[in-house]
Amino acid sequence: MIIEETEESEDVDPANLPYFPREAEPEVEPESLSDSEGGAPRQVGHQSDEEEEEEEEEEDIEEEEEENGGFGRHHLDSLTTEEELYPLDTVSGEELLSEGEGPVDTPSSVGEEEPAPPLATPLTPAAAVTEENGKTENEGHAPSLLRYEFNKHVFTRGKSHAIVCSLCKQDGHLKRDCPEDFKRVELDPLPPMTPKFLKILNEVCVQCYRDFAPDELEERVREHILQDLEKHIRGQFEGAKLRLFGSSKNGFGFRQSDLDICMMLEGRETAEGLDCIAIIDSLARDLKRHPGLRNILPITTAKVPIVKFFHVRTGLEGDISLYNTLALHNTQLLASYAAIDPRVQQLCYVMKVFAKVCDIGDASRGSLSSYAYTLMVLYFLQQRNPPVIPVLQEIYDGQKKPEVIVDGWNVYFFRDLEELPRRWPQYGMNTESVGQLWLGLLRFYTEEFDFREHVVCIRRKQPLTTFKKQWTSKYIVIEDPFDLNHNLGAGLSRRMTNFIMKAFINGRRVFGTPVKGFPSEYPSKMEYFFDPEVLTEGELAPNDRCCRICGKIGHFMKDCPLRRKVKQRRGHEEGRWYGDRERVDPQDHAPQHPDRRRRQEEREARDRRCFLCGSHAHIKKECPQHRNSTGPSFSSSPSAPSHLKNFKEKRQQEKKQVILSPAEGSLASRHMTQGRSWQKRSSQH
Repeated sequence: MIIEETEESEDVDPANLPYFPREAEPEVEPESLSDSEGGAPRQVGHQSDEEEEEEEEEEDIEEEEEENGGFGRHHLDSLTTEEELYPLDTVSGEELLSEGEGPVDTPSSVGEEEPAPPLATPLTPAAAVTEENGKTENEGHAPSLLRYEFNKHVFTRGKSHAIVCSLCKQDGHLKRDCPEDFKRVELDPLPPMTPKFLKILNEVCVQCYRDFAPDELEERVREHILQDLEKHIRGQFEGAKLRLFGSSKNGFGFRQSDLDICMMLEGRETAEGLDCIAIIDSLARDLKRHPGLRNILPITTAKVPIVKFFHVRTGLEGDISLYNTLALHNTQLLASYAAIDPRVQQLCYVMKVFAKVCDIGDASRGSLSSYAYTLMVLYFLQQRNPPVIPVLQEIYDGQKKPEVIVDGWNVYFFRDLEELPRRWPQYGMNTESVGQLWLGLLRFYTEEFDFREHVVCIRRKQPLTTFKKQWTSKYIVIEDPFDLNHNLGAGLSRRMTNFIMKAFINGRRVFGTPVKGFPSEYPSKMEYFFDPEVLTEGELAPNDRCCRICGKIGHFMKDCPLRRKVKQRRGHEEGRWYGDRERVDPQDHAPQHPDRRRRQEEREARDRRCFLCGSHAHIKKECPQHRNSTGPSFSSSPSAPSHLKNFKEKRQQEKKQVILSPAEGSLASRHMTQGRSWQKRSSQH
C-alpha cells in the first residue's frame, strides 16, 4: 500500500494515525542481525516504490531527532527479537542492579510518578510497547532517552572508605595529620632548674661512666687476646699484623663490648690486588684450629668481609676484617675528641646508656648505631656556646687544608693535642657540668635542631643543609666525618625515627623536671631517670623492617638462617633410622652417627643467644629483662601514682642473678653483654 503525502498530513499528529498492519509478504528466510551485531549482510536488490518511501520517512525522522537533541537511534535491522520486545531505552535502572540492591536516588519523573533508575535521569517520557498484548504502556510517551550521572554519592551511597595512618597504624587520620608524629608534638615549657636537682643530674651522668666504662684490667686483657691471635695467624699468613679499632680504642666502649680487629700484611699499604674473600675463607679455616675460639663464621657477602669468633675464656665476641684502614683513622679521630675534655666521654656514655635502655641503639634492627649517637654528642658539643670541643678537621696551617688520602677520602685532622690550647682560642671557656650538658643536649635535638633542614656533621663548624647534601628524603641525617657519602641514618624508617624522637622528648621531660623526692619504688636514682616504661611510654621499638624470626634487618622471614636450620633439622628427623647407632641424612644419603648429630645440636644451641642479657638458655622474647609489649601511656611526671602501678611486682619478677655486674642490681648489670664463661664462674659461686 502506498500512502500519498498531502499538505494536511504534515499537520496531523502521528500518534493519532490509525494502525496499518503490514501486508503478508512471501516467505523469505528470516534476516539475522545486521553487520554491527555480527550477522550476515543484507542482500539488497531493486527496491520497490514502497520501500523507497519508507526509507525517505525514516531519514526524515532521523533529521527531526538530530534537530531536537542530537541523539542517535536504533535501526530495526540492528535489533534482535528480544530487543524489539524490550527496547534498550526503556530498561529500568532497578533491573540493572543486582538482587538486594535498590535505587540510591529517586528523582521526580516527568508525567506519571514512577521510580527512576538510580544512574539515569529521563529527559522525555517513555512509551513502552509490547507485542504480546498489543497495548501501550504510558500511552502518548516517546521512547525514553537516559542521561547518566556519575557522582560520589551514587556509587558509594554516602559511605566512605577506611583511612589508616601508615605511621601509627590507627584509623581515622592520615600520616600528615598523625598526632604521634614528633614534628607535631607541642613541647611543654620546662620548670626552672634547681641547684639541688642539677647536682643530682651531674651525679647520675658520672655514675653512668663509672658503671659502664671498662677498667684497665679489661683493656690489658683485650691487648693480650690481640697478641695471641696475631701469633696464631702468622703461622698461616706470614707478616700479618692485627690492630684494634672501634669501641675498644676510641674511648667510648662498654664493658664486655665486641672486639673489632683489622688485619693487614707487611709490605702492603692497601688491599689492592688481593683476593679478600679467599683470604677471609682461609683465615676462618685457620681460626678453627685455635683451641680458645668457638663459633667461627666467615661473612664474605658483606660490604667489608669479616670473620666472626667467640673467645671462650673471656666470653668476648669479635670480628676480624681485612684492610679496614678508614675505620682505623676514624677511631683515632674519636679518641682525640675523648682526650680533649673528660666531659666528652661522660656525656657519650650517658647517651649510649639512654639508647640501650630505650632499645634504639642497634643498627642491625633498624635503629641508629652507637657510633651515630657518638657523632650526635660531638656535634652538640661543637655547636654549644661556648663550645666544649673544636672541629679538629678545620685546624691547620695555611689557607689550604692538608690532604691525607685513604681509600679515596681525606682523613686529615689536627692530632697534636698538646698544642691545642694555643691553636684554639676557645679552649676551656665552657665550664658547664656534665648534667647541664646532658639536659642541654636533649633540649638541643628536641627544640632547636631541625632534622629536615640540617645534617649532623662534625667536620665543619658551619651548618650543613640536607639540600646541599641531597639527602632530603631521609628523616635523620648523620654524615660520616671521612666517608662523606655515608649517611648513618639512611636505614631509619619513619616509624623508627618517630620512636627515637619521642624517647628524646620524654627524656627532656624526665631530666628537665625537678622533683623534691624520689619514689621509694625506685631502688636508685639511676632507675628513676632511665626507666624504659617512662622513656618509651611502655612501647617496644618498631620492627617493621626486621625479620620476624631473628629480629634483624637485611633479610625477610623466608630467607632467615634460623628458619633454614629448623628446616634442616626437620629433614634430619624425617630421615630413615638404621638401628640405634646411625641414621641416613635425606640430603646426602650418608649415615650420620648420633654423637655427630648431638654435637651439631650443641653448636646450634650456642648460636642461640639472648642479646639482652647474653644468656644462651633463651632468646630475647623469653628473657626476664624483656619488658611487656604493652604498657600504659605516660604523659606526666614519672613519679605519678599511675606510673608506679604494680611496679614492685614487676621488679620482683625481673630479679635474677647478676653476672659481671659493677654493683648487684644496678642498671649496668642489665644492659651488658656477658659470655658463657662468666656464667660458669658465677654458677660455681
